[in-house]
Amino acid sequence: MSFLKKKSLLFCVGAGTGSALVLTALFLLPFAWAIRGELLPENAGWLCAALSAGIGVLVPTALICHIRRRQALATGAAIAGGFLVLAALCCALGGEGYSFGLWLGALAAALLAGGLAGAVLSVRRSGRKKRRR
Repeated sequence: MSFLKKKSLLFCVGAGTGSALVLTALFLLPFAWAIRGELLPENAGWLCAALSAGIGVLVPTALICHIRRRQALATGAAIAGGFLVLAALCCALGGEGYSFGLWLGALAAALLAGGLAGAVLSVRRSGRKKRRR
């Protein structure tokens, strides 16, 4: 993963968005199992999807920003924005049964929160570089 340190921001955003999509699908599996087994109500699906997407964006953002150690907030916001653009594109091209709605706003809030939280969590201060007063 250290090869990401030398790559451009655009490459890192693309890699982060792709891994966020895969992680979101993996995080959705337990929720889908719980809804199918009637442990969770069926109308909680949008909340489970937003939570999975937020956590799915948080993990690659934190990892990429920790490795690169620069442009953390820009990377987090760009990964979240790329994911949101792909979700809106899937809605637009999905056909008649797919529509934009309030769930897209909830998804945007969860993605932005996950991206920014990952960026903030990845930034840490070294003990050697602290300023003494």
